[in-house]
Amino acid sequence: MPDPDPPLEMSQAPASEYSAQSDLLYEILLGELSGQFNDVHQALEHYVRATELSDDPQVAERATRIAMVARNWEVGLRAAHRWSELAGDDPKLHQILGVLELRNGNVDQAMVQFEKIIQASGDAPQNGFGIIGAILTREPDSEAAMRLLEKLVNEHFENPYGHLTLAGFALQAGDYLRALDESELAIGFGPDLTEARILQVQALLGLEETDDALANMKALAEEAPQNRELRISYARMLLTAKRYEEAEAEFDALHAESPEDSELIYTLGLLHLQQEQFEAAREDFTRLIQQGQRKDEGHYYLGRIAEEQNDFQTAIAEFEKVGKRQYYLDSRARIASIYADLEGLERAQQYLVEFRAQLDSTNDVVQVYLIEGQLLHDQKLYVAAIDLYSEGLQKFPGHSDLLYARALMAEEIDRIDMLESDLRAILSEDPDNASALNALGYTLADHNFRIDEALVYIQRALEIRPDDPAVIDSMGWVQFRLGNYEQAEQYLRKAYGLLKDAEIGGHLVELFWAQGDHEGARKMMQEVLERFPDEEYLLELQRKFQQ
Repeated sequence: MPDPDPPLEMSQAPASEYSAQSDLLYEILLGELSGQFNDVHQALEHYVRATELSDDPQVAERATRIAMVARNWEVGLRAAHRWSELAGDDPKLHQILGVLELRNGNVDQAMVQFEKIIQASGDAPQNGFGIIGAILTREPDSEAAMRLLEKLVNEHFENPYGHLTLAGFALQAGDYLRALDESELAIGFGPDLTEARILQVQALLGLEETDDALANMKALAEEAPQNRELRISYARMLLTAKRYEEAEAEFDALHAESPEDSELIYTLGLLHLQQEQFEAAREDFTRLIQQGQRKDEGHYYLGRIAEEQNDFQTAIAEFEKVGKRQYYLDSRARIASIYADLEGLERAQQYLVEFRAQLDSTNDVVQVYLIEGQLLHDQKLYVAAIDLYSEGLQKFPGHSDLLYARALMAEEIDRIDMLESDLRAILSEDPDNASALNALGYTLADHNFRIDEALVYIQRALEIRPDDPAVIDSMGWVQFRLGNYEQAEQYLRKAYGLLKDAEIGGHLVELFWAQGDHEGARKMMQEVLERFPDEEYLLELQRKFQQ
């Protein structure tokens, strides 16, 4: 008999190959599990090892993205280069490599990657610079991003989109002169580039050259009458510049073309209200409600109009129709204020107690406590207001808004101990609460207590809110108390420049007087009294200096 067929043998891969595959799967599995447990650093370690074991570009891509989540730019760059080796030329890779090179401080290498993005845009150079601008505006190191963008723009100097992108970048950074220069270069190389002309207008506004900005925007709108967005932007610019009659004319023309446009009707309503054209405003807001658009705002402003015209019952009825959105609490506060004026404080409090009982949100309940407390403050019932806030704190222990309000009310009756206790309670939970730091520092300085300690609180508040006029005023006032008149004047002038406030103006009056500049003090007093003729603090100062 013939020999039987030899037994079949399964081919076997080398053991080393199985081992490598096993190791790869092991690293990927652990990497994914680590990610599920939000341990991105451990996930990254496993995926970095996986990229060493694999020629799959998807593994390298995953490692790159995990590195970026972990903010490990060095490892991310190595993983991205590995991804690039395996995947070849890929537009999205140029973006990622560019970002990672930049975040590793390699501006020249980043430029190589972004240059490839521009080259890939071909006949649409706006796309390349558009992508680059969107990327760079998100970069944490804005100076490095600016240097990179400048290099790219210089390499493509006659490309208007490069100057356009650089202008936008400068505008975002608040460098309005640079934004103006670059927008004008963009217009020079691309006269039809509307975006550049809009940036030019924005730069002029930033430089407070309002007349030139409006003239340019008007010309732009007139050249493109079919472009409603441009015309609306121009009309809103006129509003911002407080050129109400011109703004009204522009909005009226737009409204005539689109009489059912609810946003235009709403804007016209606000404009008519601003100009105290109450009948026209009433028509606008009534039309909105009839259209079923912005109904809450419509009822709210109809209530405001009725309030202005002393039609209080209509005002209450309109405010009651405002739903639980933006103007909900303010409308109820206005109802309470009307009741206080018409029927007395007790009626207003009764209304607020009933309203508060209907609310579910802790924040809303607290806000109603604050509204009632303000009514008591307006009546100079400071102790009653303190008792009210204490009642609220029994329901919401440690609530910072109630503590802060009670602290300010305590200051009215010279209970500095209570003020300090409440503000310190806030700071024990929130050490960076700028309002509490400022209030504590200012009160100590105002009462000439522990001035050096007051300075520490206000310095910290100023670090947190460097542009807040109230905090800047506090710093000026504490410097005044310390006898540093030159520094005090710098801070107080800056604060008054930011906010024409009676108290800040009064502080300047006191400073000028203390410096011996009595004429300057009188001029400042006259200016602030014209703005705030009934301010008690200013009237007290006036009496003091007339003695």
